[in-house]
Amino acid sequence: MIMKTYILIFVIVFMTSEHSYTNGQDVSIVPLEKPVLAGQAFLFSVQENNTEGLKIRWDLGDGTTATGNSVKHIFSNPGIYSVSVYVDKESGSVKQSSLIIRVHTSETLNLPQVFLDTDSRCEADDQHFIAYALYSGLDVLGINSIHNDQPGSEAINYGEIFYIMKLMNNSGKSWDSMPADRVFHGAAEKLTPPASGVWSDTKPIVTDGSEAILAAARGASPDNPLLVLPVGPCTNIASAVLQARKEGFELRDRIRVIWLGGVEKDYYHEYNGGNDPWSVYVMGQCGIDLQILLAHPTSLKLNVDKRVESGRYPDNDLGKYLVSITPVFQWGSTTVLKSIHDVCVPAMVISDYKGFNWVTKVAPVKVSGPENDYQWQEADSTSTVHLIWDIDGEAMKSDLFNTLNGHPTSLIKK
Repeated sequence: MIMKTYILIFVIVFMTSEHSYTNGQDVSIVPLEKPVLAGQAFLFSVQENNTEGLKIRWDLGDGTTATGNSVKHIFSNPGIYSVSVYVDKESGSVKQSSLIIRVHTSETLNLPQVFLDTDSRCEADDQHFIAYALYSGLDVLGINSIHNDQPGSEAINYGEIFYIMKLMNNSGKSWDSMPADRVFHGAAEKLTPPASGVWSDTKPIVTDGSEAILAAARGASPDNPLLVLPVGPCTNIASAVLQARKEGFELRDRIRVIWLGGVEKDYYHEYNGGNDPWSVYVMGQCGIDLQILLAHPTSLKLNVDKRVESGRYPDNDLGKYLVSITPVFQWGSTTVLKSIHDVCVPAMVISDYKGFNWVTKVAPVKVSGPENDYQWQEADSTSTVHLIWDIDGEAMKSDLFNTLNGHPTSLIKK
């Protein structure tokens, strides 16, 4: 009963949060250029423009506060912290900018830092995706919910994220080891293409989720960029990119995106892409490194036959839930086994980090817009967009089940 009350209160707090710091923003935190180490002094500062006469306050995320345009601080303990800066105005204290940082030890300096973005109640693969990522040892800086182009779907998907963490807690994982304070509401609807047809004229949908992506990007040093992993529509990450352009915040060296979606010829005739095709177009034009793990045919290679593989799940609350929600076949099929599509994305991160070569075929493409039916087009090696055509689905599935059963691939490099 205590845990249910905690979850309910937490959901209410985040559902009622506002974005006052996106309106009339006076200052922003200077993005980090190097990692933060526990026990070592680090200098945080704000952009020096237009700060005269402003009272600037800092919340360092570890119970420490400070004032001024810059502050030198030592984090005693490693972990993930949210650092925020406020300006005192007549209306009260207004949040202006924030960053999400990993305070490192020498062992975690190169650990992949990921931000999950999921329509988590959509079907069974999203729940596997969340659990796999949180058990894997990847540095999960936050989790966003996203719509699936249905009224009210974002709020339902948000609640499912907490339900998965609750089941993980019931199954032995401590709340302190999960990002329960870093789950963010994302967009409740898709982007509207601008009348001009120019991608950069698109109006972003500003949410806690898009702001959190930017906060994590500010806190990521360029030598270890943030990996944003959307496995639903790209609305949140596209909005963050559009916001960054408006702020003059250069993201190209700070984030990489791996999206699960699309089919052989296009991204409109597929569930994730079809729920916000314009957001995919924005991501394809913005110049940020975008890798697209195709829902068909690529992710179909990581499938589960529930009739004979149910015993591979752990015998705990989480395992029982994952078994219960997983159908035998794909939607509308009686012959194609159920793919756990979204799991391929964190598995791809693990493969790349460990040199496992689970990704076996990649091709550069251009992303066309509605004038060309949202199709992929051939591109040369200079393209920042690549399609993932082939994977070792069996190796990825083995790692999934090993991880769910408490034996994840070791990611710490000694």
